[in-house]
Amino acid sequence: MLEIANTRFAFLDIETTGLSPWFGDRICQIAVIVTEGKRIQRTLDLLINPERDLSPSAVHANGLGGINFSDKPRFAEIAGSLDEALKDAVVVCHNAKFDIQFLDNEYRKLGRTIEFPNLIDTLLLARDYYELPSYSLNHLAQDFHITNNISGSRALADAITMKNLFFALTDSLKSINKSLDDLIGIYNSPAWPREGVYLPTELSEAIHSGKRLFIKYMDKDGETSERWVSPKEVIGLSDYIYLQAYCHTREADRTFRLDRILGVEVEAGK
Repeated sequence: MLEIANTRFAFLDIETTGLSPWFGDRICQIAVIVTEGKRIQRTLDLLINPERDLSPSAVHANGLGGINFSDKPRFAEIAGSLDEALKDAVVVCHNAKFDIQFLDNEYRKLGRTIEFPNLIDTLLLARDYYELPSYSLNHLAQDFHITNNISGSRALADAITMKNLFFALTDSLKSINKSLDDLIGIYNSPAWPREGVYLPTELSEAIHSGKRLFIKYMDKDGETSERWVSPKEVIGLSDYIYLQAYCHTREADRTFRLDRILGVEVEAGK
């Protein structure tokens, strides 16, 4: 039986150029916090040349728009360092299906597949055992009173937040006799091949909230607008993923390309 105190963990977070590797989006930043038990042993924080531009929504979310990626290493050049960090570790992600689809895609470009015999998703862990209004990493950190004073990248900050959240969750679950082994799943590439559209947690929760959304949207010409919409469904078209919704401004159904949505707020109340 695994014990937290002597288990090697790798807390993994990535930033991407957009929302879907199936439409060409790539990883542009990876952070990994490696621990033995709760003790940090190694930190990996890498900017990566994604060989494509970042989408407007990605720039808004990760704040990496001002970086020149052309002189950064490509994924192939950092794969060895990443392999070493993840080797023999229990890999921990938040919203693992979203992150690992991108990691899987990068390894496939190298003619490789990935296997994580020990994988924990803090998103699923929180959903399985706690009734909370939101399961985004930031909201969970607030609910479990996790504060971080971290200077550095968004990916590194999220990896450290995830680490602290994970140990807070496991400490809390001791009261119901949940062991580390009970929390572990397995990922074998390609366990999740195109079986659905995976989105960042906050965006997914907003779209499926059943409430109106106030969105800030950038069109193909770079013009921004704000409007209230009522989501209907997320659909994949020939060029990208879109939100199909009723637009209250236009009083008609509209489609909004998801990587051009710069901000989403859920209507308060009902």
